[in-house]
Amino acid sequence: LAPAVAFLAVTSVYPLLYSFWLSLHSWNMTIPNSRAVWVGAANYQQLVENPAFLNSLRVTLVFVASAVTVEMVLGMGLALLATSGIRAMGLVRTVMLFPLMIAPVIAGVLWRTLFHPTYGVVNAALGLVGIPPQEWLGSPAQALPAVITVEIWQNLPVVAFILAAGIQSLPVDLYKAAHVDGASRWQIFWRITLPLLRPVILVLLLLRIMDAFKVFDVVFTMTYGGPGQTTELLSMLIYKTGLRFFQIGQASAMSWVFLVGIFLLSLFFIRRLQRP
Repeated sequence: LAPAVAFLAVTSVYPLLYSFWLSLHSWNMTIPNSRAVWVGAANYQQLVENPAFLNSLRVTLVFVASAVTVEMVLGMGLALLATSGIRAMGLVRTVMLFPLMIAPVIAGVLWRTLFHPTYGVVNAALGLVGIPPQEWLGSPAQALPAVITVEIWQNLPVVAFILAAGIQSLPVDLYKAAHVDGASRWQIFWRITLPLLRPVILVLLLLRIMDAFKVFDVVFTMTYGGPGQTTELLSMLIYKTGLRFFQIGQASAMSWVFLVGIFLLSLFFIRRLQRP
């Protein structure tokens, strides 16, 4: 195991500990020959009063909650349709694979073009029903919903396929007994399908929430956090702070707050999963 442990120590453990060390220092790398200066927990204390960080935290929570909720609801509906034996679902499954084949960066560029206010396909389609062109990515009120839409579009197939696989693995005898007892479709879904799918749903929620918190490339290519800071997720703010303004200490502190938050959230779901 020594080679694998050494590789992980060099590529993961050391950078992690080094970033924590940086989070306790102030270091403006734009100044030639500058060095890290010890400031203790000052970087963490400043985050509480940093309006950009608080706004980014709010935007990230709205983004994650909206995207994951819609993905789970629509994904469950598509999963139920996919396992219902409808003939057209074979074609639907094939079409749903397309977003999975596209890299997030390419998806961001694609949807930035589709949302273009002048020659975008979205505004052209809306014009057919009499709706005037919208700004979309240039509007503070529409930019975040547009980015959330792209996130849902690209990850909904994953949710639907995993839930469909979970439904197909459930024992058939319970459904036959429920039909014999005269249970309705809603009762079967609420009393049998959902309780038995609980482990799958919790694991899927955990993976999707962690993945949604880490979204960067779609926002980078679509809005770069704008207009203003309306779509500036935490990942985007950390990138700008560390690799654009080179405030490495502050960026490291944000990263560690980000890491601890996701860890606590993951711990909550894992404990829920372990409950009988």
